[in-house]
Order: sequence, then structure tokens, then C-alpha cells
Amino acid sequence: MGSNPNEQHVRQVYEEIAPSYEALFPALHRYGDRVEGFLAEVALPPCRVLDVGCGPGLLTRFLEPAVEVVGLDLSPEMLELARRGRPSGQWHVHSYHQPVPPALGHFDVVLAIGCLDFCANLPEVMGHLAAVLKPGGRMLFTVLERRHGLDGHEVPQRQVRTAGPSVSLSFPSFEETARALADNGLLPHRYAHAPGWVHLTEQRTMYFGWWDVTRP
Repeated sequence: MGSNPNEQHVRQVYEEIAPSYEALFPALHRYGDRVEGFLAEVALPPCRVLDVGCGPGLLTRFLEPAVEVVGLDLSPEMLELARRGRPSGQWHVHSYHQPVPPALGHFDVVLAIGCLDFCANLPEVMGHLAAVLKPGGRMLFTVLERRHGLDGHEVPQRQVRTAGPSVSLSFPSFEETARALADNGLLPHRYAHAPGWVHLTEQRTMYFGWWDVTRP
């Protein structure tokens, strides 16, 4: 699965919460209708959607049958839930720290929502995702954005406690994320700074940079 030292801890955490994840989702996440609105605009059949860090596939489960969904995640337990929810999808154990397998082809739409929090090398990962996004395609991704004065978001990286092992979260700045996009030939379409998920242990809402980008 690769040599990323944080990845095994992340996988363990999501394996442990897989049975209760769907029930916890409304309490943990503050996505509003951002993902649904994006998909309603761009995931028009026939098209191919890549869901990176898909978990149980909640974000793509109810897309029209003519939309081809491919999901990647570290956790086989999460992927089994995704498979039950959308049997027509393709669900693969894979780390976004590694290039997307060429056999999976190219995609009209890429999602990477709430998973790049564990990404210590954003330019490299953006390169992997840009490589499989078709020209004219759109990608919606989130990062925990480093911001001075925003509690819990002021350092580039920090360890957080979970019910299992602690994991390392990364906080790129707006400028660092914009540079990673430019270096990989991606252009911003929309941007927002808005709630992402709730850290239950710390009783804190974590904020995302929400990036809607395109490949010219």
C-alpha cells in the first residue's frame, strides 16, 4: 500500500469506524450541498467519475445509473459498504499517494473530499489526479487550509487523537495549494473557505479550502 508512515494508522481508524460511519456521517460532516451541487452540474451521463478516498461511497451512491463510478480507498471494509450501496461501481483498494493505475483510464470528473487531510505532499498527489482528469474535466477537492487566527489551523501539520491511533493532519496554505495546481496544469474554477468536518474529541469544526478546478 506504499511506505507513507501515516497511512497504516489512517487505514486502521477507518476500518474501525466503518460499521458506524454512515450513521455518524451527518454528525461528523458539514458539507452542506456543495458536493451534490457540483455533481449535479458536472456528472451528466454518460460520464466517468473517480471518487478518491471514497469511504462507503455516500457521495456518489445515488448518481444516475448511466454514470460510471470508480472509487478508491485504503479500507477494504469501507469499500465493501460502497459495493453494497452501488453494485455497479468499481471499488479498489488504493492509496492516492501512488499514481492511479493506468488500467482505470481517464475521467470526466474527480472527487477528493475529506481525504487529502492526510496528504503531506500535495503537489505530488495533485499530479496523480491531474494525470487521469480528461481535458475539460472538473475536479472538486478539499484541503484543511492553514490560516492564521483560526483555531486548530495555524500550523502546517499536527497530530490528532482518534478513538484508535493518532494520525497526522496536513494544513497547506491557500498559496501552497494554488501553486500545486499551477505546477500540475490545473486551473481554479471556484473556491470557497467553508466548514468541512467536526472533530468530536476536540469539539471543533475543521474548515476546508473547497477547490473546484479544471484541466484545460
